[in-house]
Amino acid sequence: MSNVTTPRGVFPAMITPLRMDMSIDWDGVDRLTDWYIDSGVTGLFAVGQSSEMFALSDDERLRLAERVVRRTNGRVPVVASGTFDQSIAAQATFVRQMADLGVAQVVVIASMMAGAEDDDVIWRSNVSQLLDATDDIPLGLYECPLPYHRLVSADLVAWAAGTGRFCLLKETSRSLRQLRAKIEAAEGAGLGIYNADATTLLESMEAGASGYCGIAANFYPQPLVWLCKHFLRADAANAQSMISMADPIIHHRYPVSAKYYRRQAGFAMTTASRVSSATLTDYDRRVLDSIARQMDCLKLGGRDLTA
Repeated sequence: MSNVTTPRGVFPAMITPLRMDMSIDWDGVDRLTDWYIDSGVTGLFAVGQSSEMFALSDDERLRLAERVVRRTNGRVPVVASGTFDQSIAAQATFVRQMADLGVAQVVVIASMMAGAEDDDVIWRSNVSQLLDATDDIPLGLYECPLPYHRLVSADLVAWAAGTGRFCLLKETSRSLRQLRAKIEAAEGAGLGIYNADATTLLESMEAGASGYCGIAANFYPQPLVWLCKHFLRADAANAQSMISMADPIIHHRYPVSAKYYRRQAGFAMTTASRVSSATLTDYDRRVLDSIARQMDCLKLGGRDLTA
């Protein structure tokens, strides 16, 4: 049984800085890690889909998680995905390797635990085998859209919470009804539900979610951090409105859009990506620049959210 708890707040789905030759920019990883933490985030989700994890080798996945853990130096917890092979035995080995690096939780990718045609009974059986093979290593769950989008039902959330091993679920249904059901299923069991949909962040926090884990934190983490802390304030709806309007735009040509956004903010970062060959048009860049100016100036009740 794990006694690890996950702090409430924002867990950015980290992007991975790359050089033009597509190698990982390790100094860029360090700078980005510091920037997230300085922005007030609660933790970091390294080695996720935004990290281009399916385009990384096992060695790169481990090195990336290790680099982020080392750079945080205990300032915030780091979680990282760890189930990339179809074999449960191979998954367990990699989970152990990832845990040995010092991550707070090794994240189980839901779509890697059973085939798209397999029912929840098979999925639960496979996850149970993984639990048995990984002792008491704290784990998370991730409804990753790849290789196919498998959502974890509320019944399975209740089961996972009851094992005492799972501390975090990155919820990606974009359905408040499903999200609320999962929050209720996990209540009081130490499994925090983190919404990946920024457009419903306020409502999810009001329903008892633990925070946000998604791509918007690669663009403007401060308003998200503020909203997770102050969702009960009357002016919280103003921040949510701005976040919701920007959300479909930042998804366009992602993760290239996020790397451009960070570069425009002063980061020495290329827009190179192993998973996207997209090129931003002048129109794309103008819109992203406008969002950046709006977020920099966003104030609620005369209070600067970046302060």
